[in-house]
Amino acid sequence: MLNIALVMSCALFLLSSVFFIFKDKASVLIQGYYFISKNQRELYDELKLSKDYGLILFKYGLILLIGALGYIFISKLTLWLAFAIWIIYVVKTIVTFKFDKYKVNKS
Repeated sequence: MLNIALVMSCALFLLSSVFFIFKDKASVLIQGYYFISKNQRELYDELKLSKDYGLILFKYGLILLIGALGYIFISKLTLWLAFAIWIIYVVKTIVTFKFDKYKVNKS
């Protein structure tokens, strides 16, 4: 379980760095945003969208990394607790993430 948490956290850090490096060009990697028509995409602030999504992915990786370090230095229960927190945070983000707050024009 420790190896899985470390690999997942590294993968999430790598993916979040893609969002920070490529900025607005990486916005097409966001779930559901690719399927919005190009005319509709012009209404969104893609830079802010990519930045916020990269930050969300960074937080995902940080939760798993803290759990893995807790597994090494404290106890196995720390990793399970971090994994439960990670699942709750992922579900909360999926349910509450809306593109509407990134619209430049509310028309």
